[in-house]
Amino acid sequence: MESRCQIARWTRRGALIGVLTASAACSDQPETTVSSSPVTATTEAEPRTVPATFAEYEEEVRVRLVAYGDVDPGDEIPSGMMPDVRIAVIPRRESAKWWNAVGSDDWDDIPHGAQLDIPPGAQIHSTAEKIAASPIDFIATGADGTVEIYLDPSESLYSVCVISPVGELIAGCSRMGQIRKKRNLTVYIYFSHGRAYIENEQHGSERYHRFPHKDPNSSSTSSEPATITFVSTAHTGTDVPPFIDFLAPGASLAVIDDSEIGAWWTAVSNSVTAVTDDRGYAPDPLGGYPLSVSSGWEYGWGIPYGMEVRERVLQSVPVRIIDIGWPGIIEMDMAPGNYLLCHVTYEFIADCNYDNIAARQNYIYRITDADIQRLSDTEGQQLLEEVKDWSVRSNRAN
Repeated sequence: MESRCQIARWTRRGALIGVLTASAACSDQPETTVSSSPVTATTEAEPRTVPATFAEYEEEVRVRLVAYGDVDPGDEIPSGMMPDVRIAVIPRRESAKWWNAVGSDDWDDIPHGAQLDIPPGAQIHSTAEKIAASPIDFIATGADGTVEIYLDPSESLYSVCVISPVGELIAGCSRMGQIRKKRNLTVYIYFSHGRAYIENEQHGSERYHRFPHKDPNSSSTSSEPATITFVSTAHTGTDVPPFIDFLAPGASLAVIDDSEIGAWWTAVSNSVTAVTDDRGYAPDPLGGYPLSVSSGWEYGWGIPYGMEVRERVLQSVPVRIIDIGWPGIIEMDMAPGNYLLCHVTYEFIADCNYDNIAARQNYIYRITDADIQRLSDTEGQQLLEEVKDWSVRSNRAN
């Protein structure tokens, strides 16, 4: 059965939608959504949404998607839960087909089996016609900003891509993560400055909790700084244990304020539409640099960040660079707010996290060659205890 039939069931919260048969799922007739949003753009080529049944099977994983935030802080529509947000849940084996359908006309064909990873805050321009021709049927959030979908865990890896409610572009994408051992999963889709950020479980839950409950630790109610500890680590060994961890001073982080994230990616790529596939990392035909790499890249994202890119960024974006010196640990205060944190080297951007820093909180991040990871309180305290016995090696290739 083709990919339009792959996603078997979804339901708006609290309502049965109907029965999905093979003929209904693969029909050429467009389906309409139930509710309407004041910020949803209307186009002549409307994408399909999937009608479905609510039927729990033991082997399926229930995924709840929650969309909230503010698409445009300059309009008169307040921040809130977002109905009618169109979402594509893409099995890994359908990734190349999806991007070849909705991606830029300037892209070369993406080979079958390639899975593109778009960094947080990057947007991909498309057209209404391309979006309508998506090989993956869309689901849409209900009036309360939520929607549920049941996924086949044998697929294991899925990506979530969100269509902007205003404009013809992909507002954000992210991997959903492993679902094979889960029964239930909540995915949070947070809109800020027109960009969609997809977050799973812990970190997404923290941000969302502050949203409806107006948590006193939210950045909107206090300007008291948070305390951030960055721990730069590496380890010996590659394929065969034992692996020996050690502190690795020399890592650098770029800190980009929420309102400047679009400018950051435009400066990094030299093009708002630049994306590449897994065949190489050369600039695209428009002179831009790739904003996407294959999952097999040794050092995380691997987005080029050479001298030319760094100079262009520093000239156009008020970015803050944090250098983690000896012994590989730095503690600092940071004003509350939403930030993009990117691990940068002299050659590439290894990884980026989009995080909410709440007032008066303590955060611990672990930086490696491949990624930047925000740890839970327990994990962070355990790491700080462990590193007391580690050696320090200042040979990070930064």
